Amino acid sequence: MNESKLHNVLSGFQKPELQDLAYLLGCDLPARVRKSELVNQLYTYLKERPQRWLSHLMERDARLLRKLVRSGPEKVHYMDYAPYPSLLEATGFLGVDDSDEHYHKLWISRELYDIVSPQIDSVIRSGERSGRYRLEQVCLGYMNLYGILTTERFAGLVADYFESIGEEADSARAGSMLWQSQLVKLCRYSDSHGDYMCSPCVGDLEQLHGLRHEAGRFAYPQFSIEQALEAGSGAPYFALALKTPEGMALEQMYRSLGYEGFELVTALHDTWVEAQYTQAYNEALFAPLSESPGAMSLDPAQWQNCCRIVADYADVVPKWALCGQTARETGVFLLDSSSWEFPEEPGNGPAGLEAPQVQEDYPRWKMPPLTVSEGYGSFFLPGFSIPHVAPDDPCPCGSGLRYCRCHGKLLS
Repeated sequence: MNESKLHNVLSGFQKPELQDLAYLLGCDLPARVRKSELVNQLYTYLKERPQRWLSHLMERDARLLRKLVRSGPEKVHYMDYAPYPSLLEATGFLGVDDSDEHYHKLWISRELYDIVSPQIDSVIRSGERSGRYRLEQVCLGYMNLYGILTTERFAGLVADYFESIGEEADSARAGSMLWQSQLVKLCRYSDSHGDYMCSPCVGDLEQLHGLRHEAGRFAYPQFSIEQALEAGSGAPYFALALKTPEGMALEQMYRSLGYEGFELVTALHDTWVEAQYTQAYNEALFAPLSESPGAMSLDPAQWQNCCRIVADYADVVPKWALCGQTARETGVFLLDSSSWEFPEEPGNGPAGLEAPQVQEDYPRWKMPPLTVSEGYGSFFLPGFSIPHVAPDDPCPCGSGLRYCRCHGKLLS
């Protein structure tokens, strides 16, 4: 067999990892064979049965793959750093280069493009029509609402969903779904705390378990399927409670401060994630506010009002540390408004924010040498550089974000 990039990627895994990957992609591999045979069999499966393994991908992975396919093979995409990587990135199926801190570059190889391009559109249509993606959103939503919940409780919620759509709420069906789902395989944990499901946005499981014991609130509130759908949509940039008065006020405020499009999506997501942290004053919670295009024009009263909007939202968001209850309901982990800082003078922006440095020129940077795959294809010429990009100008990468919120956000 002639080796290929994809074959080489598979060869880099250990035998247990190959078996896990095969399981995630719906391929039954024999356990008692040599690793080289496992690699060959999985490689053959990927080449010959793309419709089957693509149908096992989560919705986020499938749509990312379609985006890269539509651009063409070896075409570099400049992506925002997502809250968690896709399976295709983590396995190395996609070309990934993070060698420079200012870029997250993705592309699809010619080999993988030829395998998946004829099938990817029909796979996504099938996922939409069959309700598979909707079920995935419901499952993600419950995990995002509760943060952590036992697998038994999660299975009960899945059974309730089947009942709501007119199918028999049978534990065997729910168990089969749990056993086969890629989502469950990636989000299920079993350790000293038990067997449980965890939101992919939870960064520190031990910290969260500790916060739960500190709070001592172990009652799980009931959420509707509609609430779960809202909480599980838009992967990986989730944002919860946006239909509450506080959530709508937050979105309206961010829009008034200049956020729109993808910048608005990420600002809302970042606020939701930081609202899970329980310090009386979590500086990162207010980062989207202080980094907004209109932040420097706020007077002290306006800044105080904006902080109150953010805090009100944080107090009504279902908190992981409270098993999905809110700070306002329980009186636990409420934000302390006395620690907010205000602008010293009107028009100078919130205290602690640095005014933009006035300078005649802006840093020049060049694309670093590629460390993964064979090159950039025809997307950029060698030595490509971007001179004199002002912070509020559109980023030259084509993302639609302002330069200061995209590839220029880490430049001094």
